[in-house]
Formats: sequence, C-alpha cells, structure tokens
Amino acid sequence: MKNNQSHRKKSSMPFRVNRKSIFGIISLVVQELIDKLLTETKIKKPKEIEVLNNVRKYAIQGQPESVLKIIDNYAYKKTFLMNIGKEKGLLLENEIKNTKAERVLELGVYLGYSSIRILNNLTDRAHLVSIESNNKFAEIAQEHIRISGLSERHSLKIGKSSDVIPTFNEQFDFIFIDHWKDLYLKDLQILESCNLLKKGASIFADNVILFDLEDYLNYVRSSPNFSSKFIPALREYSKSHPDGVEISKFK
Repeated sequence: MKNNQSHRKKSSMPFRVNRKSIFGIISLVVQELIDKLLTETKIKKPKEIEVLNNVRKYAIQGQPESVLKIIDNYAYKKTFLMNIGKEKGLLLENEIKNTKAERVLELGVYLGYSSIRILNNLTDRAHLVSIESNNKFAEIAQEHIRISGLSERHSLKIGKSSDVIPTFNEQFDFIFIDHWKDLYLKDLQILESCNLLKKGASIFADNVILFDLEDYLNYVRSSPNFSSKFIPALREYSKSHPDGVEISKFK
C-alpha cells in the first residue's frame, strides 16, 4: 500500500452521531427480535423463506424487475429486509452503468437483491462474483437470481470473505460492499494487498451512516490511493432514518 496510515488526517463523517440514526437502529433491532420470536415459536416461517415462497409463486420467470418488486413489497408491508433497497439500489445501478464495469465483486449477498440489480445492468461481457458466508442465504439468493434469468453471468462463493478474497487471481473494476460492517475496511485492505483492485476501480459501500463506519470512511477519504464521495440517502425501506453510500475510486 502506498499510504501511511499514521499520517492520515481524520475526515468529518456526516450524520455520524444522529438521533434519527439511533432510532433507526433501535427500530431494526426490535423488528428482528419480534421476527425471531415468531419464528422460534413457529408462529411463522423465517422471513427469508417467506420471501422465497412469494417469489416462486408470483414472480415472472426471466423478469428481474418482478423479483425485485416482490422482495420490496414484502419489506415495506411485513418486516425489514437487509437489502440495499430501491433508493440506494438505483444509485448502485447508475454507478454500474456509468463505469461499464466488466468484473464485479459483491461482498454480502443475503437474498440476492443487490446481485439482481447489478446483473441486470452489466454489459454483455461482464461477470459478477459474489461472496456469502451464510449457506441458507446463498441458496435463496441463487434461486432468486435463477428466476430472474441472470444466472449465466454470476458466480457465488460461499465462505468468509477474508478467506475467499485471496484465492482470486484476476483484478476487479467494481466492488460492492454490504456485508458485516466491521469487515468493510479489513476486506478492502485485503483487496489492496492482494493487488485485486484495477486502476480506476469503483468501491461502493452501503450503510455508511446507519452504522459506525468511521474507520472505513476516514481511510477511503484520506488515503492517497482513493478519491471518495458521500451520497446521502434514507435507510432501506424507511421514510425518515438517514443513511448513505460512499463511492470511492482506486487511483
């Protein structure tokens, strides 16, 4: 790495301490606890299984938009899903189209929602490689992607990102980060140390306001290896809780 972390300046983080962000996180925790209780008492199936069943029943084969709509409707009407959501999803799609990325890496797949948004906007020669540590989520994501008709240009690696990343031997020109928040900086630095970032690569990081990602933001904003910008947005499936994405370019 070119940068010397001991001499980096700390940069300001918009909304880092924000009352609405705190309420947003509390509301998510409450929703997750309620959902877990209902699932453990067998009152309902796990929400991820319910979503998959809805997609299987109502989605139109080969139409990605129908799959995304069903997933969004569930999150709006029933309970929170940790997808990127529509507003930030459109930002992701625009960045994919603007960069014309050909080799994309996704860290964190969950139900395949963001995978579908990425795949549906790739050029004909492009390919998406995704890493997911949860086997059940990986299976559901693959089914959603298959129903969307986008499996041909998608590869899914199951395992810890820190273990999988060093196994790659080709550089990426677009990275989407939306997995465990304490791994954002660690995995970006692994990508750097393994020389897996192509010059000019875009790194698109979600949830940089909802969670405390000060270390990651300070790094990409002050490292000489990156230029970086913040785009404010609302938390997925929320009308009031602030969030945002950080888009960084590797020099």
